Amino acid sequence: MSSKCFLQTDGYHVVFNLQDLDTTKNYIDTIIEFILDPVISEISVKSIPTFIALSDWQELIAYFEQHIIGLQQNPSYQSDPFVPRELGFQIKALSGDILSPNDGEFNLLFMINAGRSHEELSSTYIGGESAITLENLQNFLSSIRTTLDLLKQNSDINAYI
Repeated sequence: MSSKCFLQTDGYHVVFNLQDLDTTKNYIDTIIEFILDPVISEISVKSIPTFIALSDWQELIAYFEQHIIGLQQNPSYQSDPFVPRELGFQIKALSGDILSPNDGEFNLLFMINAGRSHEELSSTYIGGESAITLENLQNFLSSIRTTLDLLKQNSDINAYI
């Protein structure tokens, strides 16, 4: 089973292509694609295949929820970067305006791990920064929750077959 979750900003969108859940380690095989808005330029970059822990997905949801709370208290609030254990991507939620729990936007810096040019050197990250609406963020978080629930149900069923 595979599923796609979309993170849509004003200037780019990110596609998380989640593959089968590894029931022994609670990891999801994932390829991430960063796609720049074609009005700006025709750029699309895919990450190296990466494993993302279920706990990382849950922490990402909490990261965004905490960021919204921070922005409600202070529009200049910026969260620390979020980086999953396997280093497949990096996110930094920046300042913005939250008018109500369902209305507002903030800037989001997103980078994917494109790989290494040389074995011993560090990874190269590619990405962008743009505004994301709370509506688009909530759609993304909802798709993650739904996908995780489906993957868990599927793995539970497969474990008993």
